[in-house]
This record gives sequence, structure tokens and C-alpha cells, in this order.
Amino acid sequence: MAKKGSRAAKPRPKPADSPPAARAMPATVRRPSWREDPRRVLYIGFDLLFTIGYLYTFAELVQHRFGWGRAILYLLPAATVVMMLGTLVGRRAGWWLTIAGGAAMLVWTVGMIAVLLITASYLSGVYGAFGKAAAMSAMLSTAFIVQFAATLPVLQLKWAMTRAGRRAYGLAPLWPRPAASA
Repeated sequence: MAKKGSRAAKPRPKPADSPPAARAMPATVRRPSWREDPRRVLYIGFDLLFTIGYLYTFAELVQHRFGWGRAILYLLPAATVVMMLGTLVGRRAGWWLTIAGGAAMLVWTVGMIAVLLITASYLSGVYGAFGKAAAMSAMLSTAFIVQFAATLPVLQLKWAMTRAGRRAYGLAPLWPRPAASA
């Protein structure tokens, strides 16, 4: 008879020598047509529209007298063109182009926000009341930078990383679906 409070010895399962084999995922999958998933065409259109808008803005409205400053401004439309070409080409190379272009736009945006915030703090600290007004203009510019430079790459990168986005590029998902537990 078993003693009170003692548990019956249950056989413990042995740890597996190797993890269970994951399902083999194909390297490429069928790409849906633009009618089945129009987001690819929409992102190409948005990229083209934003590129034209950036080029017009930097050529006509926001001019910089130094070449290096103009080159920094023109990085934004160049990254948009890279994202557009990646989405247009598709496949693995196109996916990487889209990721690289979107990441470059986000890095540009973070850098420009940092420059504007540093400028705002300098103006506010050095020039008193007039500097505070100028600092508010820099803060407003920061809000515009987020809207006009960060929204498109964030949305397009989010789409490119999802299953539907990778399927549109003809790629398998990044992570396999978890197995259903019984």
C-alpha cells in the first residue's frame, strides 16, 4: 500500500534528441495577380506619386545652397524610387530592395527629426522669446516630416513583412504557422 502523500511514479517522457522536422516550405510561391491583391500596384503608385512630390518640393520649394545639403534632401526621393523598383520587380531581390529603401527612408526621417529638434532647442535657448516662436516652427516641421516622410515606408514595410506581402513578391512566409495543439 502506498504511503499517504506519496505520488505514484509516472514515467517521464524522454526529451527528443532533435526537434521535430519543420514542414518544408517552398522557396517560392505563386504570386497573385494584381486583381487578386491590388496592394502591390497601389504601393507602386504611391511610391511614384511621393517621388514626384519630393522632387518638386526639393527642386522648387525647399532649396539648399550647399551641395551636401541638397544631396541629403535628395536621398528621400532616391529611397522612394528604390522601394518602387523593388515592389515592381518582385521576387527575393525586389523584396530586399523594398526593405532597403524603406529602411533608408526611416533612417533619413529619424535623422531629420533629430536635426529639427536640436535646432528647436538651440533657438529656444539662445534667442529668448523670438527663439521660442522659431522653435515652435521647427516642432511643426517635425510633425510634417513624420506625416510626409515616415508614413509611406512604415506602411509599405509592414505590408512587405506580412504573409500577403511576401506572397505578392513570390516568397514563402518568414515564419511558419504554429502547429495546432490538440
